[in-house]
Amino acid sequence: MGDRLEHTASQLNRLGDLVADFVAQYLSDLEELDVSPASITPEEVQKSLSEPLPLEAQELDEVWSDFQDSVVDQSVRVGHPQFLAWIRTSPLGGAVFAEALAAALNQSVAVWDGAPAATEVEKMVIQWLIEISGYDPQGGGILTSGGSMANFTGLLAALSSVFPRVREQGVRDGPPLAVYLTSQTHYSVHKAVEMMGVGRKAIRTVPVDDDLRMDAEALAARIRGDRQKGTQPLAVVATLGTTSTGSCDDLLSLGRVCREEKVWLHVDGAYGGVAGLIPGKRHLVRGLSEADSFVLDPHKNLFMPFEAGCLLVRDLDHLRSAFAVRTDYLPNTEGGLIREQSLRHHFRDYGPQLSRGFRALKIYLTLKLYGLNDIAKEIAREYDLAEKFAGMIHRAEDFETLADVALGVVAFRYLPRDTMDRERVNAFNAEMVEELQRRGKVFLSKIVVQGQVGFRACFVSHRTRSSHLQGVLDEVREVARVVQGMGE
Repeated sequence: MGDRLEHTASQLNRLGDLVADFVAQYLSDLEELDVSPASITPEEVQKSLSEPLPLEAQELDEVWSDFQDSVVDQSVRVGHPQFLAWIRTSPLGGAVFAEALAAALNQSVAVWDGAPAATEVEKMVIQWLIEISGYDPQGGGILTSGGSMANFTGLLAALSSVFPRVREQGVRDGPPLAVYLTSQTHYSVHKAVEMMGVGRKAIRTVPVDDDLRMDAEALAARIRGDRQKGTQPLAVVATLGTTSTGSCDDLLSLGRVCREEKVWLHVDGAYGGVAGLIPGKRHLVRGLSEADSFVLDPHKNLFMPFEAGCLLVRDLDHLRSAFAVRTDYLPNTEGGLIREQSLRHHFRDYGPQLSRGFRALKIYLTLKLYGLNDIAKEIAREYDLAEKFAGMIHRAEDFETLADVALGVVAFRYLPRDTMDRERVNAFNAEMVEELQRRGKVFLSKIVVQGQVGFRACFVSHRTRSSHLQGVLDEVREVARVVQGMGE
């Protein structure tokens, strides 16, 4: 690079060619490789990446070789058609390149004046996500890093709504609080309650029905009981597509309870937030439009690369009340003397972050490049694939499902032929998950449903086909034989 820090145009072109060729080849060849490096250990990865701080520039060929050997070859291939462990979608190629464009523009989407186009793109994308999900068309929101930050942000808005003085006085100024959820609620909600300073004692675990949905009658009883004891209900957290099984709470019945009891309804739809796109699943989102806040993750359900989460609220003023701060060194929304100033939307006033990446660009460009209709057809195909996989399990003598399939998640377990008690069956399946991941041919995760340990297969990749399903079961059976042999 000579005396200049920046690469020349020809050098950047060469680097760009390497990157573009890599992305195209990597996404095309995924199925020909294992899901993950077999038997990889932390020690091996740490050793291969261990090097002194680079004080001088290295040659591009050397840097690229290190990237291939130490990073690419030791990464789990999340886009592989047999990566079914977690709800991590395989990003579309166009979305990957859109992320590079956002990095080049390097917009901090905090104040309109510093990122005018990026701000307006995010506002439009949020309206698109409202339309896609079926949420209240009068609502608004903000893009986040993912569901965890979106849940945290939504519950902070609920806290500010319940206690307008909380930003000045803190939670000590009010009565004890209660947040209502179930055993199926994502752990990020527990973390959010802790980070808010409310404390784990505020968590109320409401029973679920046979379909793992929050019991509305039990919820109402808990709320009334808490009020009689002087505890203030803060929020009810419903789930649209649980992480464990994909089950969906009955939003209509929970919404009715929340309206009657005047309690904030927060819906975590990080995974299932787009279920309303699919004709056979639209009943699952009935009542969604009346939720006070709602989370969905395009990086889980719209084939975007990380990070792309979203929080939507029915009333944007709740976010402003929770997060807006006046400063002398940044533009402020209120107090403008001209109409143009009042139209400038500053996202820094609607969430915890000031520095915010241009997350909306990949959503904006991907929807334009691929179209929502084809994306919705793909989501429907993945839901159908989960049903087909569950059917294969039902017909097999050595497997059983652990829950009904609501969306694209299948929870199941292996049943050893030898007679085993429940505890030993659980231990056997847990060992199988570890061995399966160690082998790297198929990647499933461990799940516990109502005390039963098994596997979780998440159908969220456009690369997974019907032809892969039998191979998944065959590999699990092979792992069962290996684990059985290890125990003899």
